[in-house]
Amino acid sequence: MKRRSFLAATAIAALTTGFTPAIVAAQDTTSIDVAIVSDPVTLDPARMASFFELAVQYNIFEPLLHTTPDLTIEPGLASYEMPDETTYVLTLKDGLTFHDGTALDAEAVKANLDRYLDPNTGSPRGSELGPLESIEVTGPLEITLKLSDPYAPFLQVLANRAGMIASPTAIQELGEDFATQAVGAGPYKVVSWTKNSELTLAAFDGYWRGKPDVDQVIFRPIPDETARINNLRSGTVHLVDGVAPQFVPQVEGDDSLTLKESPGLGFNAFSFNTTAAPFDNADVRRAFSMAVDPQVIVQAAYFGAASPSLGAIPPSIGWAYDDTLEAPRADPEGARQMLAEAGIDTPVSVEITVTNSPIYVRIAQILQAQANEAGFDVSINQIDSTSLITVLRERTSDLTMSPWSGRSDPDGNMFNYFTIDGPNNFPGWENGEVDRLLKDARIETDEAARAKLYSEAQKIIADEAPLLFLVFPQTLQASISDLDWIQWPDGAFRLQFAKMK
Repeated sequence: MKRRSFLAATAIAALTTGFTPAIVAAQDTTSIDVAIVSDPVTLDPARMASFFELAVQYNIFEPLLHTTPDLTIEPGLASYEMPDETTYVLTLKDGLTFHDGTALDAEAVKANLDRYLDPNTGSPRGSELGPLESIEVTGPLEITLKLSDPYAPFLQVLANRAGMIASPTAIQELGEDFATQAVGAGPYKVVSWTKNSELTLAAFDGYWRGKPDVDQVIFRPIPDETARINNLRSGTVHLVDGVAPQFVPQVEGDDSLTLKESPGLGFNAFSFNTTAAPFDNADVRRAFSMAVDPQVIVQAAYFGAASPSLGAIPPSIGWAYDDTLEAPRADPEGARQMLAEAGIDTPVSVEITVTNSPIYVRIAQILQAQANEAGFDVSINQIDSTSLITVLRERTSDLTMSPWSGRSDPDGNMFNYFTIDGPNNFPGWENGEVDRLLKDARIETDEAARAKLYSEAQKIIADEAPLLFLVFPQTLQASISDLDWIQWPDGAFRLQFAKMK
């Protein structure tokens, strides 16, 4: 069994097309089958808002800047200079093209950023781009970005979804179909997408780093965690996203497989619907949270491959992590007392909504058992993964799973979730003080001062409980051992670095 950390700059092997039990190079072409937890909701970076686009996004789109596995920012499609703390000058590489042959120049970058910021687009990228005030084409390959205020996370933002550049020609010509036939400048181009079956990508000859060694990648949604591992062990698939923690010993004990794990950047939490009863009452949210024992979830659902969470910033972002954060947990009697003191009649009916992934169903069942001991009457509603974002946005359930893959800057874990107009404010929670603290943290450039602002915000959030934080999961992925591949802490696959071993 080979275990590698995500810092190892290794390469990924090439495989045969289709379902075969062995790796074979046929006619100098190679293909890999990748099992993912769920189909993406969309392939349009302007619309991406789901956890489930993460596995595919960097293979179709290349960001302006690149994040290394150790979270260093380096040039991608562009290099950058900062004449002052509110000005960024991006210089694109010469000769870049999109998959459709359209030139990737300064005008194309401006068109994408304008689209992200356009209120009519309604893109979450608008919030991520923060105080971006003007976008000026200052040369054929040069774009000057002016901010209204300093913005500490800006480089990380340009290395993520908000920095992904799509073909303006394809956006205009395809219209709504762009969401399923996306055209970027990443290492792979879309060949076909049969929803809930397979997304087929082909290596892009014009990719700026050089054509990838793996000629074809086929993403196959396999929601069942047992089926994913069985398909890996049989060689039906060659790379697996989202290894269920209970299968770690099996993978580690099998010389034909390779497990990779790293501290994640994200969190697993559930959003309370704070806009309607019963969770419009903060005491009811506090009581439900008090009844929950995250340590049970760590052991029973994650088999130790996670740590308890009370907030949004994980230990992997060390400078901003607050190990003094407190919130009462594992106290069902205290929860009952809180409900009684608040004058709440029991039992309190609560619907929990989760996807039909076994690990999330287990978590919901644990929450159900623990909350029922404290005066709640919990029912569980299971949905398919692609419906999750709709349930969250429309707030059609009392308590809904809200996993987040995480970002390398704490702003990416906090701002969109807890500002009043944040696109991920799924609870509908409004707190002016938290809103102010998070906006101040964006423009503060001193790391220690930023950490203090995040700590203050997290203390208010822990008390008001708009989200039920549970764990910081480890990133667990696996492949057949004939592959070497690089793991990123956000769990995203970047298969442009894939090579035959």
